[in-house]
Amino acid sequence: MEIGALNPSDVLAHARPANVPEDRVFDFDIYRDIPEGIDFHQFWFDLMKTVPHPLMWTPHNGGHWVSLRGEASDVVMSDSERFSNHTVLVPKETAGEAYRLIPLSLDPPEHRPFRNLLNENLGPKPLKPMEGAIVDLTVELIESFASKGECNFVHDFAEQLPVTIFMMLVDLPLADLPKLKHLADQFTRPDGSMTYPEVLTAFRDYLTPVIAERRNGGGEDMISRMVSSRIDGRELTDIEALNICTQVLVGGLDTVVNMLGFTFSYLARDQKLRQAIAADPALINDALLEFFRRFPVVSSAREVRDDVEFEGVTLAKGDMVMSPTIVVAMDTDAGEDPLDFRLNRPGRKHSTFGKGSHTCPGAHLARMEMKIVLREWFARIPEFRLADDAPLSYTNGIVGSVKPFRLVWDV
Repeated sequence: MEIGALNPSDVLAHARPANVPEDRVFDFDIYRDIPEGIDFHQFWFDLMKTVPHPLMWTPHNGGHWVSLRGEASDVVMSDSERFSNHTVLVPKETAGEAYRLIPLSLDPPEHRPFRNLLNENLGPKPLKPMEGAIVDLTVELIESFASKGECNFVHDFAEQLPVTIFMMLVDLPLADLPKLKHLADQFTRPDGSMTYPEVLTAFRDYLTPVIAERRNGGGEDMISRMVSSRIDGRELTDIEALNICTQVLVGGLDTVVNMLGFTFSYLARDQKLRQAIAADPALINDALLEFFRRFPVVSSAREVRDDVEFEGVTLAKGDMVMSPTIVVAMDTDAGEDPLDFRLNRPGRKHSTFGKGSHTCPGAHLARMEMKIVLREWFARIPEFRLADDAPLSYTNGIVGSVKPFRLVWDV
């Protein structure tokens, strides 16, 4: 059976609601791993070509719609009048109910004061003093394995740099990182080891004493500044403080890790691009823009506010619509040959950092880290390759990822 096709007689088809036409049903599970031997973004590109409509419905994960064209995905992400942020994960009744975090689960204008707290801590000005620490840690990590001629890129580098920098921003012990990373992954790529309420409870058990200690304590770390701030002239409630800090931890401990994995696994397979960047580091600026276009990883969702006609069907109040950032970059209407990596690509269109009022507040930090990594890596390891010819493997989920892989180089 083709990717995405669902036999109408499949036992799952009984879950089809009355407002879902039969030809809108397909077999898609965001938490199902990408089939072995298939590239993550190639999978999504092929899926988009297979389905007959830009908006399809899957009976998996509680039953939900999936936007499979760039324009539809952008509308769902940005039009809060029709598509609410109240629920952003599927299944709605489990993951969605547990993930009532702020500001992501708030709609405009209620989200704005809380969003400002993130902007005030993650913008160019507050992050400027972190640049030196990012450079130092990047160099330290690279030089720890450069002379060995090999590394497990995900374990030895991608899972170390961005999360260590983030732990510095929030001033939490590095010893707590494995626990917090595991909890964050249970929201984005659950492995079944915990229920969603258990994940939320674990975050709150961890953060409650941290917040109590740092409220109005004069600390300069991100958590201290946020929980000591005022919203519309009042202090944050305990639940608001817990929710915004949990949101920060989930967002800060995952996305850049995976962007690094996709970027370097691609570079390891493109000798021409590696040689071009090594010969002219000035190309890094444009290459970075293309990496962000080419490798989006997030697939969040929105909840339909009221019955509405959209993309030729009736969406019912309460329906969930998944809006993958991946399909924006993979849509041929947004640019020709989207799977190709092209320096100086004209009119790049992507929504890698989201769209609308909830565009990722950590975008500046991600850009800073990625640029520093590319610059310092190519200064020390200009030529490298995958350790073997085995195909890469990928994990799907709310945030897609490359499974660990090894790089080698001559020393």
